[in-house]
Amino acid sequence: MKITQSLDNFTLTLPFSFTDRPLLKKVFVHRSYLNEKEGSGLESNERLEFLGDAVLSAVISHMLYIRYPEINEGILTKMRARLVNRQALASLALKLRLDNHLLLGKGEKRTGGDANPTILAGVFEAFIAAVYFHHGFQKTFEYLEAMFSPLLEATLDEPVHFDYKPRLQELAQKLFKEAPVYALTREEGLPHKKTFDVEVSVNGKALGKGTASKKKDAEQLAAGEALKNLTERYKEFFPDPAVGDAATNGT
Repeated sequence: MKITQSLDNFTLTLPFSFTDRPLLKKVFVHRSYLNEKEGSGLESNERLEFLGDAVLSAVISHMLYIRYPEINEGILTKMRARLVNRQALASLALKLRLDNHLLLGKGEKRTGGDANPTILAGVFEAFIAAVYFHHGFQKTFEYLEAMFSPLLEATLDEPVHFDYKPRLQELAQKLFKEAPVYALTREEGLPHKKTFDVEVSVNGKALGKGTASKKKDAEQLAAGEALKNLTERYKEFFPDPAVGDAATNGT
């Protein structure tokens, strides 16, 4: 299939028009294609990748900041990393079928370049940059918001990002041979818009508080504060600085 027809077919799958064909073609030009006769004189998508990465970071950061006002910047950074990483972006590239339109060198094509997560993530970033150039930031924001909104809640629940409770459990057992105790101190608001205040105690002492729109998130925030307090009070138990850093990461 000729590249012009390929791009025409691709634009039909988009929720907006895309009339700048040279820009759209550049999205799919991998640097290996420049070594081919057909790629002579073309520019690869690497500069677009650079811009797309920045646009993605700005949009996702904005979404997280607005949607989760109770979550601190450390956890927001981790959530953003989960949403905007190579594997996640490669999956989105496949969902959009960007791989069907990649222009790869013969060697890269033989070794399965159209399934390479790095290449796929790159073409996704390049595509976002092209949307930004063609339609501006607001349209790009709306497009990405619709794409990433379903992923936000799943990211919040990922234990790799929100694992303060098990860390606190392990530390409390190590120091005091007992588990932390979580108490709901306040619950208010309409059924669809509640706010929960949670306090966590370790060895009979209240060490952390958290407020969130979900009880489990408030518990995680309280556990994060308790971890910070415990590691500061019992530094002698952490000869390896990495242990304390891990406990307080993101707080």
